Amino acid sequence: MQKWMLLMPLALMACGDKTEDTAGEEGDAVTVEPQEGGWTMTSIEFTSDTCGMEDEGDTGEVDNTAVLNLTKNDDGSYTLLLDEELSFACSLSGSDFSCEPSVMTESEQDADMTFTQTFTLGGVFASNTELNGDVGMDMTCEGADCAMLAEVGFTMPCSMVGVFTAVAN
Repeated sequence: MQKWMLLMPLALMACGDKTEDTAGEEGDAVTVEPQEGGWTMTSIEFTSDTCGMEDEGDTGEVDNTAVLNLTKNDDGSYTLLLDEELSFACSLSGSDFSCEPSVMTESEQDADMTFTQTFTLGGVFASNTELNGDVGMDMTCEGADCAMLAEVGFTMPCSMVGVFTAVAN
């Protein structure tokens, strides 16, 4: 009887609250609090490209990194700024994040064409300092001179989809 009494506290500790390490093992959503500030985004590996940008012998990977800046807003949402140009309004559910599309429109001064690019961003935070993301871009062109894009191998409208990783600085 004395042996059981000595082992009882160990049994109770083993059945106690889950730790953060085991919370995700039984199907519970793991909640992360991403680190605010600068993040470095790795090269994007494109998995789909209807624009024709890979036709020049590309491997599908754009060899450049980008800078992300993550800010938590007072309402619990996040703002993600990509290379100080594209701003995304994002929400976080557990470790999954999704962002509202970001739209850029450019007009060419010497030609009758206006480009509209719609970017999408989402993914999963692997930890507070690492994320695995998906990026998408839809591009359209309006104007009489858009037809000349086909001459250089671009198809409009088009889209590109890719994956990336990012780590907090």
